Amino acid sequence: MKINTAIMLSVLGLATLGLFANAGCTSSGADIYLEGVTIGSLTIEGKPLTGLPSQTVNVVLNVNAKQINVSTVGGQTNIKLSPSNATVVIGPNGTSFTGVKPEQVEIQWPATEQ
Repeated sequence: MKINTAIMLSVLGLATLGLFANAGCTSSGADIYLEGVTIGSLTIEGKPLTGLPSQTVNVVLNVNAKQINVSTVGGQTNIKLSPSNATVVIGPNGTSFTGVKPEQVEIQWPATEQ
């Protein structure tokens, strides 16, 4: 009887440890890369981005998107990211995105080939 109780407690302890280990693991999603964006056409939360030393940049949105929905309406491409609820709109008037915190936006300058 003591051996069965010890085995049951050991199995229960290992199962509990496994649950805690699994709960501590988080999976991240995808970051969004917008390559070759012209500065004059880029707006963030409705405000134009200015004052950068280059006219063309790559924008990385560090939003860990788990789901990306793409649709086209009236000549514009809408990209909705979940679970962050960020939205990227690419159209004839430029590129804009909303629902992104400033610390989630990274500007990269394209490498120049020599």
